[in-house]
Formats: sequence, C-alpha cells, structure tokens
Amino acid sequence: MAASVSTKDTAVTGMALANGGSSQIVNLNDEEMEVEHNESKSGTNLSMKQSLLPNGPSTLCFVTDDFVNEEFDVDGFITSCRSSVSPEVLRNDLKTYLDILKSSMIELINKDYADFVNLSTNLVGLDKAISNISTPLEQIKAEVGSIKECIGQAMNGINRKLKKRAELREKKARLQRLLNISDSVDKIENLLQITSTPSQVVVSTQSDDENYGHLIERVAIEFNQLLFNLNQSKGLPFVQKVQPRIDAISKTLKSSLDRLFEEAVGTGQTDALARCLRTYAAIDKIQEAESLFRTIVVKPQMNEIIKSSMSDIDGLQAMYQKIIDFIPNHCDHLLELTAETTLTDGGRGSIATSGSKIRGYDFLVHSVFPEIVSCIEIRLPSIFAPGNPDIFHQKFTATLAFIAKFEYYCCSQSCILRLRNQNSYKQFISKWNLPVYFQIRFKDIGELMESSYTNPFSTVSDKIYILNVTNTLWSCICRCWSDDIFLLNLTHLFWKLTLQLLSRFSIWLANIEENLPSFGLEEHSKGSNSDGNRTPRNSKSDIILSNTTNVINLIGDIDVLIPMAKKLYKDTMLSHIKILQCDNLSLLDDSIEESCDTIKSFLPKFESHVITQVADSCKQHLDAANSVPRQYRRTNREMPNKCSTYVHAIFIPLKVFISEKSDHISNSKCKEWVTKILRIVSDKYFIIINDILTSVEKTRDSLMKLKKKIASASIGSSGSSTSVSDEDKIRLQLQLDVLEFANEIEKFSASSRSLPACQQLIALVQSTNKSNIGET
Repeated sequence: MAASVSTKDTAVTGMALANGGSSQIVNLNDEEMEVEHNESKSGTNLSMKQSLLPNGPSTLCFVTDDFVNEEFDVDGFITSCRSSVSPEVLRNDLKTYLDILKSSMIELINKDYADFVNLSTNLVGLDKAISNISTPLEQIKAEVGSIKECIGQAMNGINRKLKKRAELREKKARLQRLLNISDSVDKIENLLQITSTPSQVVVSTQSDDENYGHLIERVAIEFNQLLFNLNQSKGLPFVQKVQPRIDAISKTLKSSLDRLFEEAVGTGQTDALARCLRTYAAIDKIQEAESLFRTIVVKPQMNEIIKSSMSDIDGLQAMYQKIIDFIPNHCDHLLELTAETTLTDGGRGSIATSGSKIRGYDFLVHSVFPEIVSCIEIRLPSIFAPGNPDIFHQKFTATLAFIAKFEYYCCSQSCILRLRNQNSYKQFISKWNLPVYFQIRFKDIGELMESSYTNPFSTVSDKIYILNVTNTLWSCICRCWSDDIFLLNLTHLFWKLTLQLLSRFSIWLANIEENLPSFGLEEHSKGSNSDGNRTPRNSKSDIILSNTTNVINLIGDIDVLIPMAKKLYKDTMLSHIKILQCDNLSLLDDSIEESCDTIKSFLPKFESHVITQVADSCKQHLDAANSVPRQYRRTNREMPNKCSTYVHAIFIPLKVFISEKSDHISNSKCKEWVTKILRIVSDKYFIIINDILTSVEKTRDSLMKLKKKIASASIGSSGSSTSVSDEDKIRLQLQLDVLEFANEIEKFSASSRSLPACQQLIALVQSTNKSNIGET
C-alpha cells in the first residue's frame, strides 16, 4: 500500500514537469513538505494504532491508549499507577489486559488470514518498479536544484540594488529637509528682520498692529514647518550649525507673540486675540500662553482680591464671590474663543458652533485655578485648621460652594474632570484636614453617647423618646447627618459611625437582656443601700413593677427608633450617598436593615420579661386562696355570700401596669400583653383551686369514713344531720372567688372564653358544687 502511494506521488510530479510547470515546482519547499508529511504520517499511524488496540474493562487502573504513545515510558507508567493502586492490583490488571491482547491478535489473524498468506505474493516485482523510477527522480531533483540556485542569485542581486536605491532616496529626502530648513530660516529672518548676529535682534516696528499680527501668524506657520523638519533631522551637523539662528528666531517670535497677546488681552480685541491663540497653537506653545495669562492678568487680580484679613467666614465668602465675578469680567473673551460653550451674564450660555472654537486651551483649569490655590495657601493658611470644628465646617462648606460655582463656569464635563484631576485641585482639597475634623466630631458624639449609658433609664421630658439612652442615640445619629456637621467628602465615615452607634446600642441591649432575671432586684438593692436607715415600704411586687417600667419604656422607644431610623436613611442618608454615585446601594440597604433587625430582635425577650414580671406580681396574691379552707373548717362561720378579698388584689399589679405603661406602647400591643398575663395567672389559679378541691375532697372522704365508724358503734343514736358542712362552705367560697375572677377578667376587655384555663376553672368549681349538692 505504501509503495502504491509513493508511485502515485511520483507520477503526479512527473506530469507536472512534462507540462512545463518548472516555475511552480521551484517555489516548493521540499523540507517543509517533508516535515508536514512526516507529521501527518505520524498522526495517522497513532490513530491507526489506537483503532486497532482493543478496549479493556473499565475497572483497569490505567488507560490503554498510553501503550501506543510514542513517548511511552515504562518507569513513568509504573510510577503513575503505583501512586493510585497497589503493585498487586497493577500486576493483575496488566495480566488481564495481556490476555485480552492475545485473544484480540488471534482474532485479527484469523480474520485476515488470506491476506497474511498472500502478502509475499503481492510484493513480487516491487523492487524492480522502484529501481525503474529512481533514475528519473534523481534527474528531476538535480534540475530543480540548479533552477533554485539561479533564482536565488538573481534575487540577491535585486535586493542589493533595492537597498542601494532606498539609501539614495533617504539621502535625497534628508538633503531636501536640510534645504527646507535653510529656506525656512532665511525666510523667517527676512520676515522678522533679524540680522545674521544672533545677539542683535531687530523686530519690525510697523504702525499697523493688524498687519503685524498677520505677519507673526505667517511666521508661526513657517516656524511650525521648520520645527517639523528639525525633528526629522536631529543630530545632523548642519542642524547644529544653524541652531543659534533658530534659537534667535524662537526668542524673537515668542517675545513678539507675547507682546501681541498682552495687548490683545488688555484691549479686548477678539480678532487679534484669536490670531494670537491660533499662533500659539500652531507652534505648540499653548502652555506658554496659559502661563502668560496667569502672570499678566490672574496674578495681579488675585493679589488684590485675596488678602490675609479675610480669614473669617464672612470675609471668606466675600472673597470667593469676588473670585467668581473675576471670571466673566476678565476671562470672557478667552472663554468665548476657547470654551465649548459661550458665557453669558448668568453663567453658562448656549453651545456655540464647534468650528469657531480654538481647541487645546483651558485657561480656567491651567491659569485661573492654580493661581487661586497658590494665593490662598500663602495668605490664608489658617482656614485649613480644624481646631474649631464649627468654624472649620462653615469655611469648608463655603469653599465647596465656591468650587461648585467655579465648575459651573467650566462649561463641559470634560473640563470639570480636568479640573478635578489637576494637582493644584487635589492639593487644595488635601489641605483641609478632614480626617482630623472627623476625629473631633467622632470624639464629641462618642463621648455623648457613652455618657448616656451611665444613666440610661433616666427619663427626658418633651422629647420623642422617653429614656435618656434612646433619646441620646437618636440625637447622635441625627447629628452625623445634620447640615452643620455632615460633609459630603466624609460620607463613608459618617455612615460607618451611624452603624457603630446602632451596633453599640445593640451590645448594650444584649447586656440588658442577659441581666433581665435580676434586673429589678439589683436596681432596688442599690436604692435600699443608699438609704439604710429607712425601712422600705414597697412590697416585692412594687419593686418589680417599678423597674419593669424601664423595660416598658425601652420597648416603646425601640418601636419608635426602628421606623424613624429607616425613614432618616431613605430621606437624608440616601440622598447624600446618591450624590457620590454609589453602585452598591443594595449593600447599604442590607446594612441598615440588619442593624435595625438586630435591635428589633431583643423585643420578644423584653416583652416576655415584662409579661413574666407582671404575671408574677399578680400570682403572689393567689397564695391567699390556700387560706380559704382554714377560714371555714371548724370555725362555724356562716355560708359565704361574697368573694374573698384576695381576688381583687390579684389584679392590682395589672391595673398599675396598664396605668403606667409607656405612651409609645400601642393599645393593640398592650391588649396582647394583658391577655398573655391573664393566661399565665389563670393557669396558676387553676392549679391552686384544683389542689384545694382535691384536698377538700380527700378530707371529706376521711371524715365520712370516721362518721360511719362512730355511727356503727352508737346503735341508739339519731339519724345523720342535714346541716351544711364545712366542705360545702369552702367549695361555695371558691366558686364565688372563681366567678369574681372571671368577672374581673371581663373588665380588661379580655373575654374569659379566650382563656382556656379560666373556662376550665369555672367548670371545675361548678361541677364540684353540683355533685356535692346531689349527694346531700
């Protein structure tokens, strides 16, 4: 098969030579074709080997294609396999695949057995055919080599001539530039009437300034061409020789142009000023024009406006206004010629035609503002001192307002960006010690907030909040964003301080939450120790209620704080942050929500504490129900007709709680608390009454057994008495107490039907009395 392919390639090559295609064969690169042929042949052999290689089971620890890879290495193969499996497993897998290869080879031989047998027969005469075509191929190779050598020699000769031609062309162009330089120098010297001696410069003193302006413009155009040629001819001896004359021309042109520019600015001649600006731009001297305007116009005016006596806020504002007035009064002609928009008396005007503008100038950014900054830094260094934060805030705010007005005259967004990226602008802003100012504000606000935690539960009057700590917290947060403290440049720091204040409040709430079980008693013990000679008149329930009021006030203040903080964020904080074009507003929303949710998460525990404390105060009076059996057992008292006094005492702490609740607590939340308190008290009351009735029933059973024994011993005694027993009186008294308890619950707008324990309590006493009446 390989022989047939080689013969076909040789036949094609011979046909190409017979058809006169010798020029095409010369361009072929034999070596490249051979490399490509070898690469394709190698890739084909690899793919053929992979296709003939049988696939092994998926459980093998190696890839079977690695065996036919030309870079296959036994040591590397074993090392890579041993890193994943043991040698025994590798040996077993290799043995398994060897058996597969043997069986596959036998199947392949059996499949193509006839071809294997006829292989030697098919190769008969192949050597003779190869020897017959070798001689023509050698001749062709010799002819192609000779032709290639002839063409190479011809190409080398052509390349030498082309290189020589390029050198001649370069020398000719260089010579032409030198001639142009010489002509330009002579022409400019004639126009400016400069003598051959560089030290003697004679400038034309024409009476017609307009013609002289046109002359300078012509000179500038020619000088620009001269500079171009000089740039292309650096280092040549001729250029070094005429350099003194060129320097004299440059000096003369600049002095003449500066004089014309100064006269045009002083007289306000727009045409002459436009010619000067075009001339400066033509010779690439825009910075010199801006520097000259700063020297002859801006600096004298700023020396008159900016004085060291204007360090107070009123003088500073007046000075800034004079600087703003300077722009339309002294820069209007320049801005009309160079700015992207035309200025009017009110500031920005309509956009002018772009074709009428002279591009490249920015006198406000490069001439006016740097001189303003320089004069302020030299004559008013005291305005940057942050010692008095209130005065510093006023001065910095006035400065920001001045910069905003100055940017208004910049007329385009690109001009504003150039102004803000300028070194003088950055230096001027950095002069204001904003970090020091924030540290002073941080210290004042932090100390005020921390001082409130020393006496947090003292109440304040005529305020949105009741407690001192929450009122101070809200005041500190508002101060961070108030107009007399907040600065836009410190938005990130005041935002961080706001989150820190909320976080500090959350930590304090967590401390309160941990100490809630002993909160009331600790406060009372401190008060008792301070007045040791005085006998406390308040009961424990009064102590708990007195300190529970602080927790109620705290809950009410938190309910007010959360919505007000979110409203302040949306109305005030977010408006300042949006000015800075912040992209991650969602993160800020999440931050304030997280802070508020953290504070809000303490409310359930505080509410539970309040409910538990009030309920415990009410439950203390339930113990008096245990004295009812003693009141009627063997006391011979009359049948009860009204409830016990302890029933009304049960609800006294609840009534006090309702009367002293914070105004911030809504009626719905208060009703919810009352319902939970009554449910706790009812559950406790049910347990006590059930225990009493059980005890009474057991006592009754014991007495009944005793009476039966006595009756059996006394045969002649009379029948049983029909009088009311002590147990009946006790059950009746308990029934009156329970019914009055249910009536009192109804007075709190809480239906007894919503309290399962209360309903069970009523059913218990009623069923007990009915059963006993039936027995009687």
